[in-house]
Amino acid sequence: MTEGKFIRFYKKRNKIKSHKKVKEKIDLFWNVLLKALEEDKKVVFKDWGVFEKREVKSRKIKVPMWEEERYTDPKEVIKFRAEKGLVKMAEGDTDE
Repeated sequence: MTEGKFIRFYKKRNKIKSHKKVKEKIDLFWNVLLKALEEDKKVVFKDWGVFEKREVKSRKIKVPMWEEERYTDPKEVIKFRAEKGLVKMAEGDTDE
């Protein structure tokens, strides 16, 4: 689901008329989630899923146009693991 589709879905589901208010609410959710991940590295939503911040190690990459192999920088990425409740809700909602 794209961001635009999600905004339309959220707007229709909650009967909000303003596109701007919906966007603000969604941005507020993401800002709070990212701040919580900075502090705790893991956020769990019961029956929905787990957002987790993980460390990704450096790895070797080789592109045919480059003459030598290079290494990526280590970084942190956010992973999401859906739980049964969210999967069941997504499967039941097919009226796009």
